[in-house]
Formats: sequence, structure tokens, C-alpha cells
Amino acid sequence: MTHKNNYSTLKRVLLAVAVSVAGITSLSAQQIDPTEKLVYTYNQKCRPLGFDNYMMATYYFNGNKTYNLRSYVASENAGEVKVLKANPSGSSYAILIQKKDKSKVSIMDMWNADIRLDHVKKVEDASAILYSDDARTLYVATTNEILVCDTRTYEVKQRLVSPIKANILATSFNNYYLAASDGSRLVVWNLETKQIRKEISLNNKINDIDFSEDSRLLAVATNDGQLSLYNTLDFNFDRSYESLEKALSCNFHSEGKYIAVLCNDKHIAIVNLLDNFDRIHIYDELGGITSTHFIKDHKGGDYLIYNTLENITYRKIVNLTPNFTKLLDDELSNKMDEWMKQMPDETLDEYQMRVNDDTRMEHMKLLEQDIVTRMVEDMGIDKLAEVSLGNYNTESNMLEVNFGEMPSILLEVPMEDVNDFSNADDFEFLNVKYGLTADDDFELIYADIHNLKNDKVYTYDNLERRSLSFIKANEEFVPLEVIQQSNMQEVILQEIKETVVNMAKEQNTISDHTNIAVKTHVESDVNANGDKIMNYIIDFTYTVEKMFSVQEDFAPGKYRAEESGAASSMMEIVKQALEGEFASYVQSGKKLVINITGMADAMPIYGKIPYNGCYGEFVGEPVYKDNTLSNITLTKADGITENEQLAFVRALGVKEYLANNIAGLSQMDSKYNYYIEVTSGKGGEFRRIQVQLIFVDAF
Repeated sequence: MTHKNNYSTLKRVLLAVAVSVAGITSLSAQQIDPTEKLVYTYNQKCRPLGFDNYMMATYYFNGNKTYNLRSYVASENAGEVKVLKANPSGSSYAILIQKKDKSKVSIMDMWNADIRLDHVKKVEDASAILYSDDARTLYVATTNEILVCDTRTYEVKQRLVSPIKANILATSFNNYYLAASDGSRLVVWNLETKQIRKEISLNNKINDIDFSEDSRLLAVATNDGQLSLYNTLDFNFDRSYESLEKALSCNFHSEGKYIAVLCNDKHIAIVNLLDNFDRIHIYDELGGITSTHFIKDHKGGDYLIYNTLENITYRKIVNLTPNFTKLLDDELSNKMDEWMKQMPDETLDEYQMRVNDDTRMEHMKLLEQDIVTRMVEDMGIDKLAEVSLGNYNTESNMLEVNFGEMPSILLEVPMEDVNDFSNADDFEFLNVKYGLTADDDFELIYADIHNLKNDKVYTYDNLERRSLSFIKANEEFVPLEVIQQSNMQEVILQEIKETVVNMAKEQNTISDHTNIAVKTHVESDVNANGDKIMNYIIDFTYTVEKMFSVQEDFAPGKYRAEESGAASSMMEIVKQALEGEFASYVQSGKKLVINITGMADAMPIYGKIPYNGCYGEFVGEPVYKDNTLSNITLTKADGITENEQLAFVRALGVKEYLANNIAGLSQMDSKYNYYIEVTSGKGGEFRRIQVQLIFVDAF
């Protein structure tokens, strides 16, 4: 029996439950009352003492057994289950089992009942377990060590000496840090150097710890009802949130604006980290809650999942506001990247006149105003609907203008005009621009205010305020000379591309109907020591016109890069670049992240496509499907029966080419991430590959 293609009753039931929960939440925003809490409870035959989940599929434990959401026994063990952690890729779950004075760690199949896949060898004193967020590592805390285990074999590959016997573990999403606590002390390791980065002793018991998804913050919940945040640059205290009763557990929302805190076994508070006065309180009188997690359904809807004395509860949260600052940062970065590139017909002198430190700052500020103003317009909410007039200062001639959902402004009004400002309904706001405050709220930064009573226009102008882009610029600006270097190298890369493409056309490998694109850019980042670094990113993509895709790209069922003229041409560009003009980035021991996307169309596979194991065999291998971490199995015996496997093996072919054909690449500290896409359309134009190279700390 393989774990991929033979679905047990357990898996079918779990998938049905996941679909039913997700399906219920596919209501449109217009159909949901913003104040309504949609709650779905799954009653259990015994009390869920603790739980974990992969997406909507939830497992819990009680005594020596683990259960699924339908209360079916998933495993029965020779000892009491103390901890259960789901593999983030969805292939398995790990359980810590206590029997008398010994404890061990077993790995259970997530989709087949009572199948023990593996165990961590020679461990009898485990006190905590945790998967890394990329599912490639399982951490096991013991009396004086943290064991670092490879999830393919569950062999111990490293040992971290620990001054504590940890009962709580957390890892950062960027895999820089591992945090552990025994309840009184907090220890943080730099996972690159394997050295302790920080030790913190607290006066109150530590109940839980969690990293934000952007890896910038570490939250610590203590039994005095306080949630403390530490920044991960130096792990110094940043800020705290109080009045959270016992603060039993905490979990960051994926966007980093909110965190859920279990105040007591009947009360959960959702805290807005950007606005301490904004909290959502959830009460469940059943009680028995031990922890709570944020999850998303297949439509991106937000849920809190938690256990009670009698059930597992999914509660839809519909009134969280987006992290507007994050949305602004993402769009601003993309648009600035494009603006800072040298245009095709632009001379170097023209470029340097258009793009310099002063113009860059000014352009960023203007972009920010446009993006935030468009955000407000896209929301379809009139921020100027509730306008009222406040006090008038006779010395400064400033009139206070108040808004329902935004900070007030001071409008300069001459003394002789004050009598014309008796009714805010007489106002007409023109040429309005908005900004974002530090607590992620919108504010008015510019408006021409037409007073209909006296037909005069009064201008409110706060455009020169310290905008978020100004603050961000000081922290994250990439030096202009580095941007210019990247631009010049992109020109060189384009020349390499043209040379390779012309040769491929002469050899009839591809034609004008294949379009290969290359792109470079630089991003500011920090390393595991908290130092500012810059990453150099190169993207390689291609498209082939529909009528020519079978001849010039992958034919149906084909997956080796050399079987596609477009793919092999693109890989030749990568090779010539990294062995030529870009060879300085290929340095032994330097970090390199390689993101490979393999794509397949929706044409059904009848029978199976043979696979000879040329790239290895994979069982439960972590991959990203539609940008969500999942897993895939590929073996010689079973061959290729699904399009997801076909997309995966195309990505594997790229990895094989890169590792074996580019000088020096195998000597780098390389991490390969596989992304799989299966389109809804059929045809060769959907069978493609993409490659992204991220040279970490390149400059």
C-alpha cells in the first residue's frame, strides 16, 4: 500500500469533513453579517486534551489514543500521549508518548489509521516536539539537548546543547531561530551557527511562545496575563499587552496584525497588535480549551480552531481588518522595483537624472499616497461620511474637523470666515488623499474643502508628514549603487539570453513562438544575527504559444528538461550566466535558495507514466501546491498517475540539471523549494517550468 494512491476510510472521512467546513464558509462578504460569528462544532466521544491540525483536518489525543474529527480512533499507543504535532506538509503527525518514566516519539500516517511510519531512535526522555514550518525538520527536546531530526529518515542530524529541559518549542518561519522554554527561562538558538542567541529569565511562568509569520517578532505569554513581544533583530523586549488573565497560549494570525491569546479555558481574546484598544473577545461556556490556532479555509477565510470539554470548534472570524501596512509595503516594493530599472531607450545620464536618492524618496512618497488612496476607494466605504466640527483656536485660526473613523484634522480658517462653518453638511471634499498611521489606520493627508455656504475652498495639506515610506526607507532602502549594478547586470543577462535564443533558433530547438524572460532585482533582508543584508534575485520564465507548445515545450507525459526545447534553452541561459558574468555570486558555502516551479495541464493520465527513479524516490515529500505547503509521493513502483506528480518531476529535472551542470553550484549552501501548479486548462502551453535563484547576502 502506498500512502498517496490508496485512500483509507479515515482519509475519506477527514477530507469530507474538511470540504464540508470549507464549503460552508464560501459565503460572499455580502452574505455575512460582519458581527455574526459562524460556529461549527464537532462533538467527540471523549475530551480532546490537546490537538493539532493540517489545514482543516484536525487530530486530538486522550489517554493512549489519538482521534480524528469524526471521533474515530486514529492510533492506539503503548503509553499516554502527551503531545501531538501535525506535519505542516500534511503527510503525518508526531506524538510524544509517556510510559512510566520513559517517553518516546512516534510518527503516524495522517491518512491511514494506526500506521506507524517511523520513530525517533534512541530517545527515552523527550519533553517537547515540533516540526519546522517547511516540514523538513522535527525538533525533539530532551533533558539537556534539542535533537534536530531529518523528516525523511527521522535520524538525528544535529544536537543542540540546552541549558533547560524544554516543554515548549517554537521555530521562526525563515528557519533562523529555535526558541524553547521550561516555563521560567527562554532560550533562543541561531540555527545557522547552532549557538544560543539569547537567554531570557522571567519572573512569571511562561505558558506559550510563538513567532510571527514574517519572523520579525517573538510572542511570549505569561501567567500574569501579559503578552510580551521581542523583536528578532536582537531579541530585546519590544512591547507588551496586559489584562489577558492567565494568558495560557498564543498564536499569531498569518498577516501579523492580530494574535489570539487564550485567557482562560473559556475565554479567547484576539488582540490587534497595532492598536492595543482593539480586541475581540470569544467566550465558550463549555470550557476545557487548552490552545487555539488561526487557520484559513480554501477561500482565505479566517477561523479560530479550539478544543473544549466535548468538541472541536471552528469559529469563523469575519471582522478582522487587513494589515494595510503590509499590503502597502508589498505593492510599494513591486512598483519601486519597476520604476528604478533603466528603461530600454534611456541613456545612463538620463537614468541617473531620473533615479537618484532625492527622486527615489519623492517618488516613493507619491506612490504611497496613490496606493493608500486607492485602497480606501476600493473598500467602498465613505471615510468622510461622518464629519463634525470641533473647537476653533482663535490664536492659531485652526478649526478642528472630526471624522467617524479617522483622526481629526486642524483646518486653517480665517477669523472672518468662522461663522460660515456652522454645519459640516455644507462641506465638499475635493482632491482627497489618504495615508496610513503607525497603528494601521487611515488618515486624511490632503483635501481641498469647498464650503458651499460661502463658496470658498480651504486646503488641508499634510503631505509632508513622516510617511510610512519615509520610515521604511531609512530601515530597508537598498543603496542606489547596488540597484544600478543590478540594472546593468540585467542588461548583460538579456544579452546572454539573446545569444542562447538565437543559437537555439538556428538549431530549430525553438522558434519565435517561444518567449524566454529574465529579470533581476535586489531585496533588503536581515540574517540570523540581525544584521542587514541584501539578497540578489534572478528570475527565469518562459511561455510558448499554444499552437507550437507540443513541438517546442513538453509533449504530453514528458518531464525531462532536455525533452523541452524551451526548458533546455532557458536552462542553458542559467548555465552561461552563472559560469560567466554572474560567476562571482557562486561562492562555496554561501547561501542560495532555489525556487523551482513545475507545471502541468489538466489532461487526464490514463494508466500510468513509467518513472525509472532517475531523480530518486519520494514519499511524503514537502512541496508547495498553489503556494500552500503540501506533500507528494513519487516511486518507481507506482509511476506517475497524477498531474501533480508530473509537475513535480519536471521541477526535479531542473534541480538535477542545476546540480550537475553548473560549475560550483553544488558547493553552495543550497536549499531547493518545489512549487507545483496544475492548471484547469488543457494543452502544452500549460506545461512549463520556472526558476528563481536567491543569492542570500550577495553584496
